[in-house]
Amino acid sequence: MLDGEDWRRRSLIERKARLKRLLGRRKRVLRYVEHLDEGGAEMFAHACRLGLEGIVSKRRDLAYRSGRCSSWLKFKNPGYERQVIKAKHPRW
Repeated sequence: MLDGEDWRRRSLIERKARLKRLLGRRKRVLRYVEHLDEGGAEMFAHACRLGLEGIVSKRRDLAYRSGRCSSWLKFKNPGYERQVIKAKHPRW
């Protein structure tokens, strides 16, 4: 939702353009990543070298859809070791 408007039906490229404007160039926890049309294999190799879980490929012309779907492909790093971080909570 943005200013009372549901943006999920807009294409990925439209949503990303708006997100880029909203985030601006300030350093934050969230970081905007440019859309790439080519070089997926190189991107995946780089993600693996960085120790990331993997990458997700999405169709730029489709609207948002929650859950698993054929238009979003997840490529997992075979060498990724999941690290579980336990948050401190007063009752623990």
